[in-house]
Amino acid sequence: MVENKESLNDFVLRFIEKINSEKPIEQKINDLLAQTCEHFHFKRGFVYQTDGFRFFYLKETIGNEDKKMRDRFETDQMSTMHSKVMQEKSPFYTIRTPKSAPEVIDVLNFHGVDSILIRHFKDTEGKVIGFIGFADSETNILLNDKELNAIEVTTGLLSKEIAIREYQEREIRASKTLESIMNNMGVDIYVNSFDDHEMLYANTSMAAPYGGIQNFMGKKCWQALYKDKTGECEFCPKKHLIDENGNPTKVYSWDYQRPFDKSWFRVFSAAFSWTDGQMAHVITSVDITNQKNIEEQLRIAKEKAESLDRLKSAFLANMSHEIRTPLNSIVGFASLLVDSDDKKDRKEYIDIMQENTDLLLQLISDILDLSKIEAGTLDFNMGYVYIKEFCEDIIRLYEVKEDKKVPVVFDSNSPNFLINSDKKRLMQVITNFINNALKFTTEGEVVLGYYLKEDNMLEFFVKDTGMGIASDKVGQVFDRFVKLNSFSKGTGLGLSICRSIIEQLHGTIGAESEPGVGSRFWFTHPYNEELEKEILGN
Repeated sequence: MVENKESLNDFVLRFIEKINSEKPIEQKINDLLAQTCEHFHFKRGFVYQTDGFRFFYLKETIGNEDKKMRDRFETDQMSTMHSKVMQEKSPFYTIRTPKSAPEVIDVLNFHGVDSILIRHFKDTEGKVIGFIGFADSETNILLNDKELNAIEVTTGLLSKEIAIREYQEREIRASKTLESIMNNMGVDIYVNSFDDHEMLYANTSMAAPYGGIQNFMGKKCWQALYKDKTGECEFCPKKHLIDENGNPTKVYSWDYQRPFDKSWFRVFSAAFSWTDGQMAHVITSVDITNQKNIEEQLRIAKEKAESLDRLKSAFLANMSHEIRTPLNSIVGFASLLVDSDDKKDRKEYIDIMQENTDLLLQLISDILDLSKIEAGTLDFNMGYVYIKEFCEDIIRLYEVKEDKKVPVVFDSNSPNFLINSDKKRLMQVITNFINNALKFTTEGEVVLGYYLKEDNMLEFFVKDTGMGIASDKVGQVFDRFVKLNSFSKGTGLGLSICRSIIEQLHGTIGAESEPGVGSRFWFTHPYNEELEKEILGN
């Protein structure tokens, strides 16, 4: 028997006094572990408590300065003897001796001690939820029955306190787990009273856009959600949620757009019994803004595809006429040319054949470019281009044309910039602009020009004094297969091809026009001053 300064009765009384004190539970546990270790000469005292699943955690410990006790371990790591000990009523108590059974040695080795006393505690379902232990006796003298009985009584009282703490922690864990799930499942949730619409609950994601949870509590649902509502919403789904006897029916759903940020939600409503027994109305909503945007994009794409398909069909129907017309002219005037001896008539026939040959070549070229654009294989041969000489060359092409009704002019005082581009494609765009201008201009002039913008982009423009384009039609001129004047020659592909070329050269394209005044077609092209200096050696 161990000699003690106080009797077992005094120990138990002092233990009961402390356990009934108003101190926090953690402080009481540490004090009582220390008191027990001191009275019975144990070096260590400890409490392991379950996490409710698979681990035991070291919650409190005395005399563990060397960190010898495990911070946690899995339940299936315990030996069969250890598990058996946990199921017995009386404390398990043993000291390592040469005659100790192997299974007892396993328990001692598991905790890394030479003596141990363990008292487990269970929940209401009989499941072990933790244990109190004392280890490493300073005397290595076995405790007698009275001492063991005293420890059984005191640890029994302490285990009840710890079990109560466990139940409280379980409730907190469950509450936090549920709260975490409710706030992180990507669904907005709120609950209101079925009869008076008083708000009963809202999760964080639901409340955040409306100013937080404080904006919900103590308010009617329409007061929390809307600024301009003074009563039940006209679209309130309550009538869909109960039958004629007032019993809950199936879930009701609809799509809803939130007024202040235009976000879309799929909303689900249901009636159910709340915690206090009253009928409640739960509303859950899932953000489907992205889905709605995709649906809208698909709708626009479908309409665009259908429109493009109609335009293509109209184009193919018209193409046979567009190709047949110049071919018929070439064939017809070729026959007349053979039969005619008059030089004047022959020259007229040759001019007509040449004009229709050029038109046919342009039709075929546009169709080939379109097919390359569709396949993503439109070729570009990049090189250095001096802009001023380039524009002057284009003007010279039109100076020799005798059939134009107005002159094509260029400001020869414009500065000479150097750019890296595809000269052939640039000429294709500019000549297309000029040819279109000449088609619809009978008075005045057509002007080709360019200037450097502040954003280091060169803007080229072709300005005419022609008939102009209606304001509601200007935005369509760069669409494929569009011909605003059905009597004009061409496929309606030229400007669409121009747009593809400029976009691939990293520029933008556009037009302004006023009926009866004229039109201005333009495009931008990147300009690199540093590159120019490097090439020119300045």
